[in-house]
Amino acid sequence: MRIAIAQMNTSAADFERTVDRMVEYSHRAAQSHVDLLVFPMAALTGPLSVGASDQEGYLLDLAETLVTLSDRLECPSVVPLVTSLEGELVPEAMLVRDGNMVPLKLGAYLRSIVTARKGEGPSVGQESPAPDLPVLEIAGARLGIAFTYDDLDDYDDFDFDVDVVLFLSGYSFGIDDPSSVLGSAISEGRFLGDAEATSAWIVASGSLGGYGTQVFTGSSFVLAPWGELAAQAPSLEESFLVCDIDPHSEGPLAHPLEQEVFDRPLSAWGALSLGLSDLCEKTGNNDVAVLLDGSLDSMVVAALATDALGPMRVHALVLDDGVAQHTLSSRTLVHNLRVDARELTAASIDARGDVELVRDIAGAHLAALAREVHGLALSNADKTELALEEDSCAVCAARIMPIGDLYRSDVIELARLRNTISPVISRGAQTAYEVPEIDGLEECGSSDEERLVFVDHVLMGYVEGERSVSDIVSERGHAHVVEEIVRRVSDLELSRSGRGICLIASSRTLFDARNPLGLVWRDRTRGEDERSDPKERGNVVLPDLAGLAGATGEVPDHHIRDVREMIDFLRDFSQGGGLYPEGFGEAPVSGDDDGDDKTQGQGHVWSSPFSEN
Repeated sequence: MRIAIAQMNTSAADFERTVDRMVEYSHRAAQSHVDLLVFPMAALTGPLSVGASDQEGYLLDLAETLVTLSDRLECPSVVPLVTSLEGELVPEAMLVRDGNMVPLKLGAYLRSIVTARKGEGPSVGQESPAPDLPVLEIAGARLGIAFTYDDLDDYDDFDFDVDVVLFLSGYSFGIDDPSSVLGSAISEGRFLGDAEATSAWIVASGSLGGYGTQVFTGSSFVLAPWGELAAQAPSLEESFLVCDIDPHSEGPLAHPLEQEVFDRPLSAWGALSLGLSDLCEKTGNNDVAVLLDGSLDSMVVAALATDALGPMRVHALVLDDGVAQHTLSSRTLVHNLRVDARELTAASIDARGDVELVRDIAGAHLAALAREVHGLALSNADKTELALEEDSCAVCAARIMPIGDLYRSDVIELARLRNTISPVISRGAQTAYEVPEIDGLEECGSSDEERLVFVDHVLMGYVEGERSVSDIVSERGHAHVVEEIVRRVSDLELSRSGRGICLIASSRTLFDARNPLGLVWRDRTRGEDERSDPKERGNVVLPDLAGLAGATGEVPDHHIRDVREMIDFLRDFSQGGGLYPEGFGEAPVSGDDDGDDKTQGQGHVWSSPFSEN
């Protein structure tokens, strides 16, 4: 069978233009005698749906668009889309063939219902049935359709008779998730294991471009069951990939491709550049304004913006705060990047030595510069700052945080990477970063960078790893420091609100890790005896069981057993993630820090990288 992937960058729900482009790709596929053309998950609808108020009109237009596609596509095609059902995102894939249109996921679900009503499903005590995953036949090959990592696991774990697993990835870029960049990290991602477990070809269709604050890097691929890479589309650019698949072949391939190794900083730089460029273009903002204050973060943001947009569209405000090295570093960067710049001196501001007031006034000037150039003001905040440092700036002019989902140690890596391409950041600026002030942190490393790496690893374990304080301490020690870091993440939740939106670059954002505002409880390090199974510690009775006790005040044995079982149940669920509602994935959804663009207030959607700030 011959399969093709149209790796295309679109605007979400730009139905008319996207249909025309899909038809163009189908014409190319028909000329190449392709048996099945596959489009990326985000191509038609984007990765998110609209709010409840817009659902009716949106679905009517989407339905009309699908009818148009069924009439105009020139070869069998898989068209993915994302809709919302009762507040949760629902992925679907439409098979368009010979003027007909079949919903694959819904079809699999309906078939399972019919089977159950006929009494053909397993009875009580029998093995659980396989999940309702789509399977279709094209050109003599049986294809399974996977939307999430969980779907891939199900194809691995259950006995599905498929020759090809088509993975319609909805995961945006995550620096901590090699699988999110698809073919660019074959050797480090999960897909070699999937191919081996299923004994099937893995065909991954990757979305491309920035959709809101999420970034998709493309790199679609075709992987043979025995682990050789048959075809791969490039990262960060559109591509039309065609590959022949022989379901009966046992290998090896005549001309396999060399598998790439995941380069974290290079992938992050490319993804954030693409995301910033698309965010500006798709929101109608041509230029950006940046504040150069001598910090390494500000240098990286300015260089990133210049690479994304070009020097003519970047406008820098150089803050001369009276520190000669800061001003020199900023001026050097402006010269090396050849961007438009103007200066603001602290001496010209009647701040009377108030450093925070100087920054407030600089923020106001940055806002004025952004208005002047009809562009967006960019923030220099990184994830470490957002997590641990209170925002005391009264003027939040910068609404976009290009590095707001990267830890400071990652930003240092990005600066070094950028300087290997061309040395635009001066040597003095490469050490112009601060380590959060935490009691006892001096014992966690012999240098500023080592101490910063310790802080960021704790944050990563807590936020991305979803690990408890006790788990982190058992691995890294320094209980007091770890507890203080985690405490600040919760205490500064209100400070983070209203600071704008981040380009997402990790599997879990700070928004995903937030606790309710005003929550008094904070976790602490616990000993092994306290963390052991309650059954091993004897009968556990909650302090207030008077209502369960009789007149003598004694608690009946069966109530003790009930309470112990309840505690075991809650403990197992909390450790296994069982308290997460099932939706489009596992990770909590998030909205922007203003709470307006609630791309993640709709229940739980894609696991890992699929999130929105």
